[in-house]
Amino acid sequence: MPRRLISTDLDGTIVFNGTIPLRDREAMARWRAAGNLLVINTGRSVSALEHVVVPMGLEFDNAILYTGAAIVDENIRVRHSTALPPGVVEDILDFVEGAPGVTVFTTGLDEDLLVYDTIGSGSDLLTLFRPATRRDLEGREIIGVPMRFTDPEMAARTETHLRRRWDGRAVGFRNQDFIDVVPASASKGAGLRQLVASLDETSVPETFGEAGDAPADGSAGLGGGSCSPEPVETWSIGDSWNDISMHQAADHAYALPWSPPEVVAQCDGTVSSLADLIDSLIGRPTV
Repeated sequence: MPRRLISTDLDGTIVFNGTIPLRDREAMARWRAAGNLLVINTGRSVSALEHVVVPMGLEFDNAILYTGAAIVDENIRVRHSTALPPGVVEDILDFVEGAPGVTVFTTGLDEDLLVYDTIGSGSDLLTLFRPATRRDLEGREIIGVPMRFTDPEMAARTETHLRRRWDGRAVGFRNQDFIDVVPASASKGAGLRQLVASLDETSVPETFGEAGDAPADGSAGLGGGSCSPEPVETWSIGDSWNDISMHQAADHAYALPWSPPEVVAQCDGTVSSLADLIDSLIGRPTV
């Protein structure tokens, strides 16, 4: 029998106003207790993931972070990561310089920075980023560049600039009023495929390669083992455009009722919550 895996987005899917509803938390715990795998798949960084899952006591098997540019284990230890090529952040800052309604962040494995802001950060998530300058970026390995826009036209122009200037090296994924810039090889779907491939190779999770053991392409890799493989059947749940690749990579895909039509079109259907999806797969809890 295949192992069953749910890949779930965080913000707007199970995280609302900085917290995870109790029903979803209980459902995720039941899913894992039944021997199934739970994977977080998000644009958040290591520190932003810790900010929500540690206080909630949420347990999971792996997390795909930075829109697929990194994979961590259940202890949030990095097992794979790919950095943006040099010059991307500086080019973005040059392009948006002087534009109102734009915030530019950088995310890394060690710290997240706010480097340009003409909006003003107001949510709990945005306060995780330390105010910084371009000089603070020197020598840093940047995994992602989340950008927030209040002007859709400026967001569209920035997307066009990224495609023209960094095609094949960096890509921007739209997520509500954000554009998340990550290495071109990264996406939520690519991260899910890579993780599932590693699970197909071995049933022993400890065979992930250490983050410091980098292959020739400069990314830290996932190791393989020699145990007999078990097939993995996957479900995805997510609400926004950056979840489309995850939905396409999953065997079964579900959007939320408030998801954009383009997202719903890529899915098998919609569910009201992750808890409802889990209830449909393993049954509702008995009282």
